[in-house]
Amino acid sequence: MLFTQTEKYLNTIQSVNMKSYTLFSLLLTFVFFASCSSLRSLDELSESAESAYKAGNQEEAFEAYNRLISAHRNHGREPDGQVYQRAGLLAFELNETAKAIEYLELARHSQAVDDKTYLTLAKAYREIDNLSREITMLEQYVGGYPHGPDFQDMQRRYFQTLVESLNYQQAYALWPQLSAEAGSDEALLTAYLQTLQALGHERQATLKAEEILSLNRNNIKALDWLAKRHFRQADELYRREMQAYEQNRTHRQYAQLLEALEVINTDLRIALDYFKRLYAQDPRSEYARYLANIYERFQDDENARYYRRRAP
Repeated sequence: MLFTQTEKYLNTIQSVNMKSYTLFSLLLTFVFFASCSSLRSLDELSESAESAYKAGNQEEAFEAYNRLISAHRNHGREPDGQVYQRAGLLAFELNETAKAIEYLELARHSQAVDDKTYLTLAKAYREIDNLSREITMLEQYVGGYPHGPDFQDMQRRYFQTLVESLNYQQAYALWPQLSAEAGSDEALLTAYLQTLQALGHERQATLKAEEILSLNRNNIKALDWLAKRHFRQADELYRREMQAYEQNRTHRQYAQLLEALEVINTDLRIALDYFKRLYAQDPRSEYARYLANIYERFQDDENARYYRRRAP
């Protein structure tokens, strides 16, 4: 009797175990096929994206890469860096700047990173006016891809951003490394002039301003620097020589004063020409005051009054 009950109990356990095993086997089978199906789906998305990419169908390829990235993330994984790279480059071409930055920032931390990654990121950050991030990408390109096809353009833009961000010492150090063509680029020369002024290199700034005017006689920054410099030189020399004459009223000192006045008037005439060009482009009261002052020194009352009225 006892043996019979034990046998029934063991049979019951065996039956339960068999059912559990069957359910577990079915579950494993389901997971296996689901996994296979998922992998097939990812492969199909990848093939679709790559096919559209190679065919040059940018919008179709971008959408396919978006779906591929979402599918990977839904399965708790990250796609290959090449997927982010292509998706980011496509996004930028399609004016999807935010997506371009998102994907390319991920790509640049992968094996897929190349010069195009940093080139496009620099352009994207410039579009959204993020100067500090643009500088970072430019620096990475210039430092990492000296033989890249866009190296010169990136190096020049890097120089300009250093000036824009007031990193004058770095800009000054970089200038000699720029290609010879930079010496005929008005925008770059003007940025370098700003650098020289900020660092107190007055003589170099004057020479550079004159060089800029040889390219464009109406460059405002160059005219502003030279006009004020010539005016300041004339004013300082006049005050110095007048003070010397007041302290020593001799024939010799008077003759020296007359000689100095020739130099002073030459500087004032140069300054007058520069300030007139400045005022024609930008009729601000500051330039009108300078013009009125110069005309007063030349005893031209009519022009002096004209500019005084325009310099409150």
